[in-house]
Amino acid sequence: MYGLVFAAGRGTRLAPLTDETPKPLLEVDGDPLIVHCLRAVVDADVEELAVVVGYRREEIVETVGDEFAGVPITYAHQAEREGLAHALLCGVDALGYDGEALLTVNGDNVFDHDLQPLVDTHREPGVDGTVLLDRCARNEAEMAACCELAPDGTIRELEATTRPTSATGYLAAGAQTHGPDIVEACRRVDRGASGEYELADALQALVDGGRRYVGVEIDGWHRNVNTPEDLEAARSQFTGPSSQE
Repeated sequence: MYGLVFAAGRGTRLAPLTDETPKPLLEVDGDPLIVHCLRAVVDADVEELAVVVGYRREEIVETVGDEFAGVPITYAHQAEREGLAHALLCGVDALGYDGEALLTVNGDNVFDHDLQPLVDTHREPGVDGTVLLDRCARNEAEMAACCELAPDGTIRELEATTRPTSATGYLAAGAQTHGPDIVEACRRVDRGASGEYELADALQALVDGGRRYVGVEIDGWHRNVNTPEDLEAARSQFTGPSSQE
């Protein structure tokens, strides 16, 4: 399995912190955000990594280097803000993609969670991909796009417009696995309302076409770092290892 980390964004909502420091290099518990992501990906036994970089990419490359914990890293440059579907295509092109399964992780996420269950579930018969899910309270779900699940955990809709009927819902938590069909789906996707090519839209097209993606609930906590408040929350909550391999 290949690992693919998205780390090209500028992080405008984190300004002024990101005016001089690329978002992936902001620190949580003594390590840059991207190191936390790379550690989680490498611990899931990927064989090779690609990191998609953009804003202040030279600093990220210099900080991370050409390998992490013995796993080689290839860098892909996403020059313009074109969305995660475009970023995935940049990454697989840089890897010389040969149809292996992909573990994709958003580089602005911090997990207190082992991603191996995603990989293990992906390898089960009849599973085309997986989505890491974070449980949220109903009042939180009413302000966000929740995943709609079938009783067996199959993803029906990645960003459902209907609200959960129970006391809790599930949000996508920044990590997924995919089979080779995701590449063609990303090539076919149209620009979304954001003006970018959205990975969620490509994944939804696969789900609508009969591909089976399964939700895997996070066992621990997860923080998507988009604002200074998110960064402070991650710093106060994180209790994992603090040293880079």
